[in-house]
Amino acid sequence: MNLMRDALRIVAHGKLSVFLFHKVPPLADPLLSGDLDEAQFSRLLDFIKETFNVLPLGDAVQALEANALPPLSAALTFDDGYPEWRHGAARVLEEKSLPATFFITTGQFFGSPMWNERLAHIVRTCAQPMLNTTATRLPSLPMQTAKDKAKALQALEFHFKYLPPVIRDEFLEQLEMQAGVSSSSVPAMCVDDLVAISNRGFEIGAHTLEHPILGLCDADRAREEIGQTREILEGLINKPVTSFAYPNGHPGVDFSPHHIQMVKQAGYRYAVTTQWGVADSKTSPYQIPRFTPWGPSRPKMALQLIRNFYSRPEHLKEMTA
Repeated sequence: MNLMRDALRIVAHGKLSVFLFHKVPPLADPLLSGDLDEAQFSRLLDFIKETFNVLPLGDAVQALEANALPPLSAALTFDDGYPEWRHGAARVLEEKSLPATFFITTGQFFGSPMWNERLAHIVRTCAQPMLNTTATRLPSLPMQTAKDKAKALQALEFHFKYLPPVIRDEFLEQLEMQAGVSSSSVPAMCVDDLVAISNRGFEIGAHTLEHPILGLCDADRAREEIGQTREILEGLINKPVTSFAYPNGHPGVDFSPHHIQMVKQAGYRYAVTTQWGVADSKTSPYQIPRFTPWGPSRPKMALQLIRNFYSRPEHLKEMTA
């Protein structure tokens, strides 16, 4: 372990590693094989805690800007907003005395669950041998086995991700009718979950209202998604919200310099992407890269981290005020 830490220390000087997680279900979900379950997440946190100096993201960004980042600095982040977090990821973090930032999509507090969770609910609860998806411009998908359902969900997510939000919502409603389910039955994070996580000392960041690809939104919709979610969160937790996570998060594909400017104008102090790599003193605070580790062993995690240190994230040229 000391050799591993020494090797990482060499490549990590002056660099910030920001880790990205999502749901963290209590047990492995056959539909979402890429998500770490709670036990895997706990083991990964042990590795991170032993290897890095884990800082609150805001403190890490401030130290980075002041060129005063401690050795082997890291921050932990979570995207979207899930009911599992309150008694799962947040509890595990608290037990290990680790800070984290939770980026929240706020539409789910007002009856608009995230589109990917609506898809997962459709597939999970579908009792038909085939799901008729022809109305969404896809062939019908078999639903007889867990493997069938996992493949179907993967195909649907790939197809739906870059649809314009209005068309995506229409297709979702059609699929829900086919499967005999309602968006109101989709498990979603509630305000009590949000407030409980905030009250435990974790930072809350914004992740839009309904998780659209900003590049597919017109300017008014994008500005609303970026700005209104901050106002909602601040009203719910009674604390400043100064950080933002771009939905899907690939620079130049999912967001542009215009969206970065909107984030600045909305009053955020920093923002994160999903681009691999690490941040250094030259990194814009509005384009901080993040990395999702997956293990499964400590040596493999170390190799993934080293690879991430040498990744060169794309940075968009930002607009002047």
